[in-house]
Parts: sequence; structure tokens; C-alpha cells
Amino acid sequence: MSKTRGFSLVEMLIVLSILTIALSFAAPSFGDFIAKQRIQTAFDNLNGAIHQARSTAALTGRSVSLAATSGDWAKGWSLFYDANNDGIRQEHEELISVHEALQDIQVLADSTTRRYIHYVPAGYSIQKSGAFHAGNLAICGKSARGYKIVINRAGRIRHETAATSELCPG
Repeated sequence: MSKTRGFSLVEMLIVLSILTIALSFAAPSFGDFIAKQRIQTAFDNLNGAIHQARSTAALTGRSVSLAATSGDWAKGWSLFYDANNDGIRQEHEELISVHEALQDIQVLADSTTRRYIHYVPAGYSIQKSGAFHAGNLAICGKSARGYKIVINRAGRIRHETAATSELCPG
């Protein structure tokens, strides 16, 4: 008859101590990874929504607005057909999509892009007055790097990356 031997209490405590020490080194880097993923996802979602607004206006021949929820892009946004270019969805204006709030993300917009972005069927963006709309949105989080979405006067979109401290000071 063979006798099986298990771990002693001392051996088990040593293994648990080593495991705890190893995990304590991995936890901060995992937190950084999560922060980087959150900001990347926020950038991808907002950038994609702006591209969708522009292409929807061009493909359907109808004016489209992408509006920040309660004037704050980090709280989410809605995309809808907006014939009167006021950035406010009325009952008769068809909703295209809605995006929920971004978790642990800050979005700073310049004065022209603070509330909404409006695209006409020709594919360029305009302000309420009819003037061209050029603006930018800075997307920051707990990560060291952030993104900036820049809309030029023709409605085209490009992006930049920079240190979070440069994009969203304070």
C-alpha cells in the first residue's frame, strides 16, 4: 500500500507568499493596460461615430448631426438626421444611433465642437450660422497618452496622439 503525501502548512504558506509577491508586481501594469484600452476604445468609438455621421450624410443626401449628451461627449452621444442644424433632436428627426457614457474618460472640445458636429450631404461640416466647422476633441483618461480628433474645414477627420498632460491639463 502506497502512502500519499500532501503539502505541509509551512510549504503552502511559502507558496502563497511567493504568489502574493508576484501578483503585487503584475497588478499595476494590468491597471495601466486597462487604462490604455479604455482610452483606445473611447477614441475608436468617437472617431467611428464622426466618420459614420459624415458618410451617412453623404450616402443618404440628408443632413446629420452628432450631438453630445447634455453637452458632454464623455456622457455619450447620439447620431440623428437634423434638417434644421440645431444639434437638438426633435420628435420628427430620425435617430440613427446612440452611444452610452464613457467610463473614466474625459473629452475636451473646443468652442465649435462643444455641443455637436453637423454634416451636410456634400460631406463637409457646418456651424449653425452656415460657416464651415473646424474643431477638435481631446480624449484623455488615466493613461499617459491621449488622442485628439481634428476636423478640418472640409469636414475631414484626422487624429493625433500626445501626452495626456498636454491634451487635458489639470
